[in-house]
Amino acid sequence: MSDKSLTRNATDKILVLKDLVIHYETDEEVVEAVNGIELELEKGKVLGLVGETGAGKTTTALGIMGLLPPKVGHVVQGSIWLEGEDLLRKTEKEMRSVRGKRISMIFQDPMTALNPVKTVGDQIAEVVLLHNHCSKAEAMKRAQDMLAMVGIVPERYKEYPHQFSGGMKQRIVIAIALACEPDLLIADEPTTALDVTIQAQILDMMRKLQKDKGTSMILITHDLGVVAEMCDDVAVMYAGQIVEYGPLEEVFDHPKHPYTRALYKSIPSLDKDVERLHVIPGLVPDPANLPAYCSFYERCQEKCDKCREFEPWAVEAAPGHVAKCIQYTPEWPQDVKKGGEE
Repeated sequence: MSDKSLTRNATDKILVLKDLVIHYETDEEVVEAVNGIELELEKGKVLGLVGETGAGKTTTALGIMGLLPPKVGHVVQGSIWLEGEDLLRKTEKEMRSVRGKRISMIFQDPMTALNPVKTVGDQIAEVVLLHNHCSKAEAMKRAQDMLAMVGIVPERYKEYPHQFSGGMKQRIVIAIALACEPDLLIADEPTTALDVTIQAQILDMMRKLQKDKGTSMILITHDLGVVAEMCDDVAVMYAGQIVEYGPLEEVFDHPKHPYTRALYKSIPSLDKDVERLHVIPGLVPDPANLPAYCSFYERCQEKCDKCREFEPWAVEAAPGHVAKCIQYTPEWPQDVKKGGEE
């Protein structure tokens, strides 16, 4: 990893990722899911993490939470700092006191995130009892208050997940995540399984709760419209790397990386009458067999011969706006061999 960094100058940071590398290792192969990413999140801010399926977004979130699959998922190198504490140095017992209290996660599928044989009230109260010194009655009262906060009648706390619609299940998952008022909330595609009307309601609710509580948030999504509506900063992820990172308006108005520009071209336009929507040709590279050069090369419409020579590093293409593309790399790195050289 070059000493060039994807991080920006920031004050009062709640989360800092440094050169984070995560692999899934089996007897057959090593999947390089996350490859040296660096991020910073300021307190009270919302960071949008966007990219195609397989980019490594959820793996990054699970790494932060300490929830990688046992025996298979490994943090190979790097550090994860939460308000000055390296989470990778904590034991599993110590991480249990962090999860839910200081960091919470809204998981991608509410259908599988909830326990079908426990009432929703018990599932919210369980988190409260785990992290707060209170009685069961106080925890249940807190559960009812949380249901009311996410727009569900508190009297339904004795009901089971199957008695709720998909949108209500997602609200319950959000209630569980926010029950102990965490400092950092990771939302992994919280609206993917919902219809458009319910999506809007959930996003409005999340925005209001985030503003009211001053919670920092990482929002993982495919939807650039959601990012534009919710986020302060945006990080574009591809093949386990952050290829572009900066303030929302700067990245949206002046995208630097060819992949980011290709994503924007894929958004349907109301102003243009076209027969076919723009698509990015090809597929995301196999993370078990990544090239030694730019991972986006095979799909890039702006590629040149130099792109196959080495993997580019992060360069500040504009103030506070970082991109990882050969067109911003000033010169050949003396300590890096060309692609294919031994």
